[in-house]
Amino acid sequence: MIKIEDKGNGLFIINIIIEEVHTLDVPDLKEQLQNAIIDNNIDKLVLDLSKVKMITSSGIGIFLNINQSLKSKLRLAVVNDEVKKVLELTKVTSVIKIFDTTEEAIKSL
Repeated sequence: MIKIEDKGNGLFIINIIIEEVHTLDVPDLKEQLQNAIIDNNIDKLVLDLSKVKMITSSGIGIFLNINQSLKSKLRLAVVNDEVKKVLELTKVTSVIKIFDTTEEAIKSL
């Protein structure tokens, strides 16, 4: 469900490798992300959403919770148009920054 990449200095990229983040997937995804953050002492995180084609509001809630726990050091990268539209409509983009590439997201941290 996720792939973790250590970029050093507490900065990690996590690639979410499921196409649709449905309500049923949310508990597992949330647990995996929280465990990854704790186990790796993640301070700054870029979530690569290149594989995600659809997301529900409960999936968005995970991002908001993680952003809060990381003190706004979460970035979303490689977000497709459908997911971006949902994030904009729910005003998530006013809280979490979105970038076209993981490299741009890393530079912003």
